[in-house]
Amino acid sequence: MKDVIESMWRFRRVLYSSTRTELQKRYAGSLLGPVWPVLYPLLFLSAYLFLWMVVIDVRFPGMGRLGYVMYVFCGLVPFLLLSESLTAGVVSIRQNIQLVKSVIMPLELIPVRVVLVALSSHLVGLALLAVMTSVNGSLSWRLLLLPLIVALQAAALVGGAWIAASLGVLLPDLSQIVNVAIMLLMFISPIGFTPEMVPPRFQMALKLNPVSYIVDVYRGVFIAGHHTPMLSLVVFSVLCPAVFLAGAWICARFKSVVVDLE
Repeated sequence: MKDVIESMWRFRRVLYSSTRTELQKRYAGSLLGPVWPVLYPLLFLSAYLFLWMVVIDVRFPGMGRLGYVMYVFCGLVPFLLLSESLTAGVVSIRQNIQLVKSVIMPLELIPVRVVLVALSSHLVGLALLAVMTSVNGSLSWRLLLLPLIVALQAAALVGGAWIAASLGVLLPDLSQIVNVAIMLLMFISPIGFTPEMVPPRFQMALKLNPVSYIVDVYRGVFIAGHHTPMLSLVVFSVLCPAVFLAGAWICARFKSVVVDLE
């Protein structure tokens, strides 16, 4: 497990170059090119807002339209990072196994690269959120905590990508399962609604949903007057490094098995 973690530092230049190349390939040949990292979260946000503001017609007492947009966006931005990291991470090793067999890139760096690529769009979403916060006049010192929060979430997603990628080689159907699970997770997470709107008999589902704690922490940074409960802070602070370490352990255990199977 220690070797898996240390390899990120030893091969940091390889990881940086590989991530930059992957970002260039992603938008190569497209008409809009580098505009997509900005356009994609905006289109996704617009579709989600249309669902909750027009179709379902959700209204929060005492909260204007901009306040509701910020509330939803604070949930969607970290959720999009989670979604892209896990859905791409589960197939990352299987799709790049030749890089591993050719000893071009250590196996454990491939899922890390997936998370770094996803972070590029995430940073765009965070910039949009910061602009909205400034327009809303709710900038505060808590914004200084954002780099720490992003680092903790990224660490958890690296661990999750290690787990998903390792099991994805052993279980080819896992990619379809993860895609369906992510889609369901979006609708049962408090992104477009508040936890208080959920009936008491379903409150336990929110408490077992890790996305609830992630979005709660983000809202505490960007939304004035939103006080993140201590439980959310503790769970978020403990869960992120725990998932990272668990992912490193599983990746180390499955590393030789994964290469042999392929």
